[in-house]
Amino acid sequence: MTHSLLITPILPNPTGSGCAMRASVALEALAQRQPVIVVHARLWGDRPGLFDPEWARSRSAALFQVGSARLREIRPLLADFLDGVPGGGTLDVVYAFRQVVAPSAIACMDAGQARPQATVLDLDDDECERTEPFAQLQELAGRPEQARRLRRELHQMTLARLVIMSRFQHVLLANPEDQQRLQEQYPAVAFSQLPNVIREPAPSLKQEETDPDRMLFVGTLDYAPNEDAVTHFVADILPLIRAARPCMHLWIVGAGESDDVAAVANDAGVHLVGAVPDLGPEYARAALAVVPLRAGSGTRIKILEAFAHGVPVVATPRGAAGLAVSDGEQLLLAESPADFAAACLRLRRDPTLRDRLVRAAGAWVREHHSTATAARILEGLLGSPGS
Repeated sequence: MTHSLLITPILPNPTGSGCAMRASVALEALAQRQPVIVVHARLWGDRPGLFDPEWARSRSAALFQVGSARLREIRPLLADFLDGVPGGGTLDVVYAFRQVVAPSAIACMDAGQARPQATVLDLDDDECERTEPFAQLQELAGRPEQARRLRRELHQMTLARLVIMSRFQHVLLANPEDQQRLQEQYPAVAFSQLPNVIREPAPSLKQEETDPDRMLFVGTLDYAPNEDAVTHFVADILPLIRAARPCMHLWIVGAGESDDVAAVANDAGVHLVGAVPDLGPEYARAALAVVPLRAGSGTRIKILEAFAHGVPVVATPRGAAGLAVSDGEQLLLAESPADFAAACLRLRRDPTLRDRLVRAAGAWVREHHSTATAARILEGLLGSPGS
C-alpha cells in the first residue's frame, strides 16, 4: 500500500495560526489521494487547548508526535510503520512543511520499499528574506540579543537552503513575489506558487450583532510582526481614530500573548481577548478588521479570513503583500498612521463603501483562495497516486 508522508513543525489544524491552517490544507489535499502518515516534529509549540490532535489524527493513517530532542527517531518510526503494513508499505509522496523539517524529510525518502514519486518542500514564505526585518523589529522592541540570534540563524539558513531545496522536486511558496525572487536566485530549482487558502466559514448557530465601532485585529500575538503591528496601532493610530470618534475601540484576538501586547490592554479603547476556539463570532461582531503590519512575509491569512467572513479590511501595503488586491476595490490600503486612521473612519462613516468592499472581497477570495484551488494545484504537481 502506498502512503503520503507529511512532516510538519506545527500540528495541522483548521484554526489557531496561519501555519497550522496551511498545514491542515496540505493534509486534507494529500488525504484525498491516499492514506497519509503525519509526523509532527514538535518544534514550534502545541498551543494546548487551541490545536486539537484529534483533527489531524482523524484524517491520517498515523500521527506521530516527536519532540525536538528525538528528531533522529522519525525515520525508524516511519520504517517500522511501513514494515507493519500488510504486503509492505511504500511512500508515494514526501511533503515537508517548512525548511526546518526538510532534513528529517530527506532522511525518510528511502524509508519505504521504493523511492517516492513526488517530493515537496513547502517553504510557505521566504524565511531568509524576512529575517532581517524581523531582527530590526526586535531591536526596536529593545531585544538586541534576539536580533543577534535571528541574524545568526539567517546565515545558517542561507547556507543550508540551496542544498536542501535541490533534494526536492517541487518547492512551494504562498507569495508570487517570493516565488519569482527565489526562481531568479536558484534557476535550477522548480518553484511553484501554492496560495494560502481559506475554508468557507461555517454558518453561525447564534446570530451576533455587529458593533459599528468595533475594530478587530487577529493574529498570533507572540509573532514579532503581529506584536509590532498591535503596539504600533495602539500607540500611533488608535489615538487619532478616537480623537475623531471616542467610542471606536480595538479588540485583539489570538494566541501567544507577549509582554508588550499585554501592556497595551491597559490603554483606552483596547480589549485583549486572547485565544478563542472559533473566530466566527469575533468577526461577526466586528465592523472592520485592521492589518497594520510593518514587516512580514508570505501572505496574510487574516485578510483572507476577514474577506470570507464579510468584514471590510484596512491594511498597510506590507500587510496585503502577495495578494492580488487593489486599494478601494477589495480593501483600503494606508501606510502612515494618519492615513490609516482616516481609512478606518471612512469605513465607519460610509456603509455603501463597506458593502461594496465586502461583496468584491468575498467574490475574490472564493475565486482565488478556496481549498479547491489548493487541491487542484497539488493534484497537478503530484499526479495520480502511483503513476
